[in-house]
Amino acid sequence: MNLDPYRNETPPRREVLPGGAVLLSVPMRTAHAVTLGVWLRTGSQDEPSGLGGVSHFLEHILFKGTTKRSALEVAETFDRMGAAVDAFTTKDMVAFSIKVLPEFFVEAVTLLGEMLFEPEMDPKLVILEQDVVCEEIQEALDAPEDRLHEAFSGQLYGSNPRGRPILGRPGVVRTFNSDLLRREHRRLFAPANMVISMAGNIMDGFLEVVAETFSRAETTEPAGPGYVEEESNAPAAAFIDMDLDEADPFRLDITSPIIQSYFEIGNLGIPFHHEDRVPVFLLTNMLGGGMSSRIFQAVREREGLAYTVYNYSDMGRDIGLVSCSGSCSPDKLERLEDVIRMEYYRLISEGVKLAELDSNRAQIKSQLIFSLEGMVNQMYRAARNEILYGRFLPVSELVDLVDVVGVDDIVRCADAYFNPDSLLVAVLGPEGFSPSSDPRP
Repeated sequence: MNLDPYRNETPPRREVLPGGAVLLSVPMRTAHAVTLGVWLRTGSQDEPSGLGGVSHFLEHILFKGTTKRSALEVAETFDRMGAAVDAFTTKDMVAFSIKVLPEFFVEAVTLLGEMLFEPEMDPKLVILEQDVVCEEIQEALDAPEDRLHEAFSGQLYGSNPRGRPILGRPGVVRTFNSDLLRREHRRLFAPANMVISMAGNIMDGFLEVVAETFSRAETTEPAGPGYVEEESNAPAAAFIDMDLDEADPFRLDITSPIIQSYFEIGNLGIPFHHEDRVPVFLLTNMLGGGMSSRIFQAVREREGLAYTVYNYSDMGRDIGLVSCSGSCSPDKLERLEDVIRMEYYRLISEGVKLAELDSNRAQIKSQLIFSLEGMVNQMYRAARNEILYGRFLPVSELVDLVDVVGVDDIVRCADAYFNPDSLLVAVLGPEGFSPSSDPRP
């Protein structure tokens, strides 16, 4: 009996289309549908200076009609096929995806290609979508986690473009016009900047349809990491009128008329190519990833200081961060900070027992192997591996990397990235709170 079937994983079929776009395909015999994603190798951190938010805005405007169909006709056609359509923008990439039954695949791909390569860019619709995106930015203002994270990451990243908000700022978004958007569209949708990934019930002829559809992209100067113009000054925190050049490197306090205090406690981390990538994944999980993690147990289970508390890492192309995030009552915040620091000190000074490391290895390896299940996961994995690493990373290779992480690696990374003496503590919460003024019933 083969107890490690994931070691027999077949890499995606890879083809370079005319012009330079990469097509990846993962056939799955048990799938009943097909999913396809069109990915751009660049995201918000690659935008030219002064055009923050343009990638996200283009993601929006491409749904607003083509030279052949109105936005309503595009939406009605996808709905008639029962297609699930999605799109998103991150700091690293932009993606458009469809999930559809095989009998509608050719029509869905044709429509997606029309949407991506033949946008109308109607000036009236651009103005209308500016209102929509500004509403989205305003909505983020009312989401404490989003607002705090933008300020926290903006202060840590400083002048690095990764500190820019994905959505942009209203004043910049209002400057986008049809001509500018057409220029940026040609640059971003250059074939060399595109990865097309598909998975599921891939039937005869599907690959040829996709290749034909996405070989017609215009060949122009590709958008790459080297395109970005460096900011002369550190960006102000998103949505907050403050100069991060003058900020305390260890403390960031933002007042807001809310009940809870939201916190981010962290430090600069590593890029995704760094040799500490896997140890940091393990360490982050050990500190605040699962129910048995140190921070979760100390903060929530032992002292009841918070309902939500977790650790995470953000690894970018050339920089990253690590953080402990969550929310608590303002009167518990001081104790919560102390507990988190004490847990970090304890790990660094006392080390880690092998049983704890083995438990976390099992958790991370399970998450990796679970990613093999489901065609959407397979489509995502293939595209992200191509964009981030330039090659396919078998799960077995990642599992082997997890297995060789030792106790000394964990402690070394804890001291390097979670040292309690170098943490930035960012808090968004009410002003002038005292236990006697608690507004809760």
